[in-house]
Amino acid sequence: MNEMWFSRAAWAMKPAAQQVMAVVALAASVAACALSCGGAQEPPREQLFADPPDGSDEATSKGASSTALDRGIAYIKNEKYEEAKQHLLQAIEHEPGSAEAHYYLGLAREKTNDRAGAEASYKKALASDPKLEAAALNLAALYLDEPPRPDEAIAVLSKAIEQAPGRAALHQNLGYAYGLKRDVPNASKHYEAALKAEDTAATRFAYGAMLFEAKELDRAAAELKKALAATGDDVATIATIGRMLGPAKAYADCVAAFDRAIKLKPEAEFHVRRGTCRHELGDEPGARADYQAAIKVDPRFAAAHYYLGLSFLAEHKPQSALAALTEAGKHGGDTEIGKRARAKVKELSSRIK
Repeated sequence: MNEMWFSRAAWAMKPAAQQVMAVVALAASVAACALSCGGAQEPPREQLFADPPDGSDEATSKGASSTALDRGIAYIKNEKYEEAKQHLLQAIEHEPGSAEAHYYLGLAREKTNDRAGAEASYKKALASDPKLEAAALNLAALYLDEPPRPDEAIAVLSKAIEQAPGRAALHQNLGYAYGLKRDVPNASKHYEAALKAEDTAATRFAYGAMLFEAKELDRAAAELKKALAATGDDVATIATIGRMLGPAKAYADCVAAFDRAIKLKPEAEFHVRRGTCRHELGDEPGARADYQAAIKVDPRFAAAHYYLGLSFLAEHKPQSALAALTEAGKHGGDTEIGKRARAKVKELSSRIK
């Protein structure tokens, strides 16, 4: 059957947030995608470690600049970004060349949706200290947000890698940036460097997703299988990998992914996805059982009725197929599935008569 795969939105992986001075890597969690393989993760957004302001006068003993910086950091920890900005501006007034103060001001500005101000602050931080990796990561992340500016991100990250050539996070984000440009050789080079520095399921996942978008499906499947093997019980990630393994024609691995996803969360969509992979493996009874299981989970799930109808057609059971496709057309409304189902009902009805 050529109609077994759902339509898929463009899929992008973005680097994920981690802590200051800690290793930065893609988070394993990915939002569930309903009937598409779409979804995105956020770029690095550094968190902070500091004690909250205690309101005492004793802190003034550290000096005006350091006290203002410490209090600004503490307010950021407590997600009080407007208050943080006031103290960080004071710190910069006392010490204009403080890379740390400019960096944290950029973070506070970003958290209050002042993207232009955040960009300017991160640039000032890097001008004062080119080795401040957190500023490079966050500035590049701004450039990788929508609408992406990959060339600017590449410039920032390339300079950062000159300072820290073995840092996995920098290579991983460069891989993502080159992937946006469809520059698969350079993207692959940096993902491989990231994996050499730190082999994680999240990096394999990001690498596989880039290759999947580039339609290098065999290579994508190889990376996604490794990511799946190393992924824990994050059902959203497991299901997203499964959604890519099917179109990559790694059908047995697709079934294995949805076996795990269904065990964790028996959603109707997961059953239908597994059913389509079972169909491609020639297991039509197993596929049909999945479509029927999906209908039990959600009787209004049009895709389950639709693929059940196609399965009955493959088994030369036109009456059963007609009944299932009629349900698909009813529940599918104006969706692609609904329209296809009604077209097949019309075609089948004319044959049966």
